[in-house]
Amino acid sequence: MAIAKSVAGVCVARDVVDLIPFVCGHYLRAGFGHITFVDDGSSDGTFEFLQQLARRTNRISVRQIICQVDQQPSHMTEAANELIRNGYSIIVPFDTDEIWNVKGSQLETIYANRPEVAFSGRWVNFVQQRSCSFPHPFGLLRMKYRAPSLRNANMTTVTKFSEAFVCYHETKVACKTRGEIALSRGQHTLVNGPKRIEGQAMEIFHLPLRYRSEILKRGLNYEPRRTAIRQRPGTMWQSTFHRKVVLDGSVDDEWAANSANAEGCLDLKGGPLPLEHDYRLRAFLLRAAAYLYARYRMIAC
Repeated sequence: MAIAKSVAGVCVARDVVDLIPFVCGHYLRAGFGHITFVDDGSSDGTFEFLQQLARRTNRISVRQIICQVDQQPSHMTEAANELIRNGYSIIVPFDTDEIWNVKGSQLETIYANRPEVAFSGRWVNFVQQRSCSFPHPFGLLRMKYRAPSLRNANMTTVTKFSEAFVCYHETKVACKTRGEIALSRGQHTLVNGPKRIEGQAMEIFHLPLRYRSEILKRGLNYEPRRTAIRQRPGTMWQSTFHRKVVLDGSVDDEWAANSANAEGCLDLKGGPLPLEHDYRLRAFLLRAAAYLYARYRMIAC
């Protein structure tokens, strides 16, 4: 495996110990030169896992920031600019539930003759089995379905249960740059940096709701920290919706609309929506786990 010495990833992580080993294994295996994690208050062992891995490879770094409100954009921007100052020119921001389907060496080759450029990735949403309601060993390997990306899956239709949250899609941005950048919330745009996005969007394997318990975490954990900084209704609507779902006692309805039943369908108000078999995520996770153990004797399950 070739290490792309100009490519770096940056991520804010919180309470994702079930997923973070696979994410680390994937990006290390993909040849990213360095990955910086900002842990903004994990209590489930995420920070300790990242600390342990950082002691075994200088390609991982992690810092912990304790704060009462969600300051993701500033944390991501600061970490990205530190990587740029340290000599990395291709910066790929990602959330902990996002796996860019690209190798670091590919990015170096594609943009070899471009001093500055912005490029994008687009969610490919994977769906968990209905029976996987909480994290357990190898539970993520059961995500063998892909949800269709529907144009009419938006805040209005999702919150009315007429469309599924897992059918909602977003585009994320990354860049090659010579100067410092500023990232928007969610890494959808560059507030400062290369403006024109070039080429077709790459695939981002996205695990939006890995277990039923994720709905509670989004509603009870994420939303209170975001309320303090929300400037207008509709901003960060997903966590607002999930909090309402939890408080209204509708978690089972939301889980049914966003997880695969025995026939491989989502159960929506308007009827079942068939999903597509896609085993690529499972293959990615297996390879990531194998790499993490072979190189660093650390277990992902």
